Amino acid sequence: MLHYKCNLKHDGDYMPPKMIFNKSDIIDSSLGIVREKGFKQLSAREVARKLSSSTRPVYEHFHSMAELKKSVLQKTVDLLYDYVTRHYTKNAFLNTGVGYVLYARDHKEFFKVIFLEDNDASVIIDEMLKKIDKEMLKVPCLKELSHKERKSLLKRSWIYTHGFAVMVFSGYIKNNQDNYIIRMLSEGGAIFIQDALRKHSESCVAATGK
Repeated sequence: MLHYKCNLKHDGDYMPPKMIFNKSDIIDSSLGIVREKGFKQLSAREVARKLSSSTRPVYEHFHSMAELKKSVLQKTVDLLYDYVTRHYTKNAFLNTGVGYVLYARDHKEFFKVIFLEDNDASVIIDEMLKKIDKEMLKVPCLKELSHKERKSLLKRSWIYTHGFAVMVFSGYIKNNQDNYIIRMLSEGGAIFIQDALRKHSESCVAATGK
C-alpha cells in the first residue's frame, strides 16, 4: 500500500506529497516485472521504473537485490502452494497435481523461475513437497502407506505431472482446459496409486509370512 508524506517548506508552503513505499509494494512491483519480462530482468532500476521512483525504496527495505530476489522467489512458491491445495476434486492428492499443472498454465513466468531456470529453489521446493505429503494423508487409502512408500509414490507421480505441466506450459498440449487436465492426471495417477498399494500389500504379506 502506498503512503504519502507532506513536507512543509521553510516559507510555510506545502511541497507535493512524497510517496512512501513499504516492503510489500517492492515485492508486488517485482512480481509484476517477473510476470511481464522474466526473472532475469528484475533489477533495482526496473523496480524503480515500475514504482515511478528512485532505487532508494528498494535498498531501504532490502540489503541487496539477492535478498529481494529470494523474497520474490518465495512469493512465487507461496502462490504455487495455494494452487496445489485448492479443491478441484474430492481427492486431495489429485488436487496437488491439478494445481501444479494449472499453475504452469496460468503463471508461465513464475513456473519458469522455479522449475526451468537455475535460481537455487531446491530448498523451497523441498518444503513444498513436505506440505504435499501432508495433503496425501487426507486420502484414506494412502494413509496405509509408510512415509517411505508415500515418498516413492510422490516422486513417481511428480515426474509424470511435471512432464505434463511442461507440455501445457510450452503449448505442446493444445487442450489446456481444467476438465481435460483433471481427467489426464486422474487416469495417470490411478496407475501409480494402484501400483503403490499393490507393493504395500505384497510387503505386508511377506512380513507376516502369509
